[in-house]
Formats: sequence, structure tokens, C-alpha cells
Amino acid sequence: MSTDWLLGVWRLMRADAPLDFAPGVRMEFLTDGVLLYHVDVAGTDTVIELRYRVEGHLLHTENPASPHTMSVRMTHGEGDSLLFDFGGPCALLVREVSPLHGPLP
Repeated sequence: MSTDWLLGVWRLMRADAPLDFAPGVRMEFLTDGVLLYHVDVAGTDTVIELRYRVEGHLLHTENPASPHTMSVRMTHGEGDSLLFDFGGPCALLVREVSPLHGPLP
């Protein structure tokens, strides 16, 4: 499965309550296996740098700064959406679009 479609910036639209995602979460997938996880902390964009890899429909992430890994089933959905299924609870993200230039790289 090609993952070129995954590259770019995705913004959280909604997440099931058990996931406890913070509003405004953004995920920026880069070509070199780096995932920049943006979260608002007291009005400041805080970025956590993760490593990622894709195997089939599974996204694997690792935080090099702490011993934390996660795997989640992902689906590229309608309207250029990204659905994460955490074994029941789900999160839906949409590609962030620049008003002047279309989807961000």
C-alpha cells in the first residue's frame, strides 16, 4: 500500500471520548518517517516528534524521547479524511488546506 497520500498535515475533526484527544490536534507526516504531533498547551503549539512506519493498514508510532509505542488501524476515507480505529474508539482527521495553495505538503 502506497502511503504518499498520508504525507502532509492532518487536523482532528472529532474523536470518541475514550481517546481523550485534545481539541486542535494536528499530525504532520513527513517523508522521512517523522511525525510531528502538534497539540495546544496553554495557547502554545507544542510539537512532539515521533517516528512512524506503515505496514498495510497499520500505522506504528514510536516516541524516541520515551519508551512509548502505539499501533492503530488507519483508513484513507472519503473527502480526503483519515480514520484511526483504536479497536473500537475512533478518531477522524481531515487534511489541512492552505486557502491560497490547496493541501499543505
